[in-house]
Amino acid sequence: MPAVDSILMASSAADISQTLRCPTCNASQVWSDECRRCKSDLRFLRQVVEAQRAHHHFALQAFAQGRYLTALVEAQHAYDLYPDAEGRQLLASCHLMAGNWQQAVQLAADATSHPDV
Repeated sequence: MPAVDSILMASSAADISQTLRCPTCNASQVWSDECRRCKSDLRFLRQVVEAQRAHHHFALQAFAQGRYLTALVEAQHAYDLYPDAEGRQLLASCHLMAGNWQQAVQLAADATSHPDV
């Protein structure tokens, strides 16, 4: 899908400009393909982050267009890759608009017991 590839490439430079912690040695550094300290390969980590952000973006687009089932699928993919508070809120909203009341309520309840995850 060339459209997805161009969005990922366009977003990777702008979105991945922050620092990260190496999952191997915990060194803090700017995004790169290799850890500055232990030389671990970080390309897969970058791909996961880019995929999560792309799914989140597509979910927001579909939600704004009223395509709630598509938004739900994309939001679930994003949340599966990185379950954060923002992703949970989007996923709960998608479930709500898709008529999945129980899942929306459960996600909201989880948010109150675990607000930062």
